Amino acid sequence: MSLHAAANRLIQSQLSFRLSCMRLLLCSLLACITLPAFAGPLRVVTSDLPPLSIEHANGQQGALVDIVTEVARRAGVPIQIQFVPWKRALFLVSTVPNTAIFPLTRNADREKNYRWITPLHYEKFVFVGEEGRAAVTDAAALRHRPIAILRGSVQLDKLKKLGYTRLIDTTTVQGGLRLVKLGMADAIFGDQDIISGTAHAYFPDMQISVSTPMTTAETWLGGSPEMDDATAARLQAAMKAVVKDGTYARLLKNYGLRATR
Repeated sequence: MSLHAAANRLIQSQLSFRLSCMRLLLCSLLACITLPAFAGPLRVVTSDLPPLSIEHANGQQGALVDIVTEVARRAGVPIQIQFVPWKRALFLVSTVPNTAIFPLTRNADREKNYRWITPLHYEKFVFVGEEGRAAVTDAAALRHRPIAILRGSVQLDKLKKLGYTRLIDTTTVQGGLRLVKLGMADAIFGDQDIISGTAHAYFPDMQISVSTPMTTAETWLGGSPEMDDATAARLQAAMKAVVKDGTYARLLKNYGLRATR
């Protein structure tokens, strides 16, 4: 073989190799384009909020954990539930794609920040104190008293607008109750079921007093804003089925809660 022919063969071999590499790269890019926007299970974040969600569970994980798990199973949507502080949960669902959150209170300020998938329960917002300490039945008398409230709660701004001037935001409901027990706060403000459930779980000897509800609101399963319509529709249809066949009421009853749908 002549030197010229050998050179031509080497050049052709290099060109063929480069073309193969380009085809492989193009196929990889096309695969990335045609893959679904999100891979893996739907990440669902919540906090330790007994009896709705219980982080350190001994068999029972919480009424809404059970409901969301059953809804996702029927919808064919794999999920991974993660417990984080509430403020971080709000941050994750607003910044990380393919993420959902519960129990999320819906209001006008939040309307555009989340994909509102389905309502789960009703919340009754109350003041809770310890018996024998400050009275919580007179809401007006608490306006200038130290009140604990969960960090990230939409009720924080509401209380400020109503003239409550000494609000202490806490990372957990448990932390807020501890402030009440230590006498550092006169009361904690939040959902009655959650505060009562947390008191029972962490401070079983604590005798609590509860005010009449100041306001009520639906609590939702919310998603990151870009959640696709198909996933949301499947979850919504599954929730309707869970309510219709009585599973919803049964799962709530397991935790001493009454069905609200």
